[in-house]
Amino acid sequence: MTRLSKQTLDGNVETLILAILEAGTSYGYAIVKELNERAEGILQLGEGTIYPVLHRLQDKKLIAARWRLAENGRQRKYYRLITKGRKALAANRHQWQMLSDVMGKVLGSAENLLHKPQVKGATI
Repeated sequence: MTRLSKQTLDGNVETLILAILEAGTSYGYAIVKELNERAEGILQLGEGTIYPVLHRLQDKKLIAARWRLAENGRQRKYYRLITKGRKALAANRHQWQMLSDVMGKVLGSAENLLHKPQVKGATI
């Protein structure tokens, strides 16, 4: 299966994490697992990618974090979306929708991209 390139993904991991946290509080490994499951193989992120982004989101005051005792008795850092993060997620979704609309208009729909264009009398 083809995966997204790093260039395509740059700048969007923050939005993906905010979207995961919109569903509720979570910790790093669970966020990675949820992202990779939802991406169905198109995206394969590791914890080494996620933790710097989580720290950046904290620095921007888009998420909050606190240490809690996990079921296994170990301390685990849990992250949650806060008001400023919800607003940022809404703005990012709007930006993404506008970009998606433009890409569709310029490149054509995803369905059209899967079919080779036909020229009368010849196949390209």
